Amino acid sequence: MLRDLGLLALRLVVGGIFMAHGYPKLFGGAGKQVSPTVARYLGQGFVQAIERGGPENFKTTIERLQVPEPLAVAWFVGGLEFFGGALVALGWLTRPIAVLLAGEMAVVIARVHWPNGLMGAGGFELPLSLLGSCLALAGNGPGRLSIDGDPAP
Repeated sequence: MLRDLGLLALRLVVGGIFMAHGYPKLFGGAGKQVSPTVARYLGQGFVQAIERGGPENFKTTIERLQVPEPLAVAWFVGGLEFFGGALVALGWLTRPIAVLLAGEMAVVIARVHWPNGLMGAGGFELPLSLLGSCLALAGNGPGRLSIDGDPAP
């Protein structure tokens, strides 16, 4: 039971973080408001992400990375983070979604954060933690306290 509780906690934290990063990419943009309650719990960084967010704005970031089809990639990444994060939190399709999210984090580390080092502004500490967490979920499954209800190994 401790294993299942641990996997539940991991899924909720990792899924919530991905959702908080994906939401602004999909639904943010100039003039979008964040309620004071949400701002209090998610912080000023979330408010700023909403203001700078939206697929069109995220597309600009992806263009700088010279990724082909930047608008399609912006929609895909935002959707993967937000909806994939929700699926991970619920424990539904956990393994394949965790593999996709781990792949995204590997690309983000290599193409965005690597030059900044592990720690500090723009470092790859958070993406590396999420990568490891997703690999753990991909390897172990969501546990029994999930929609998938994976049996213990």
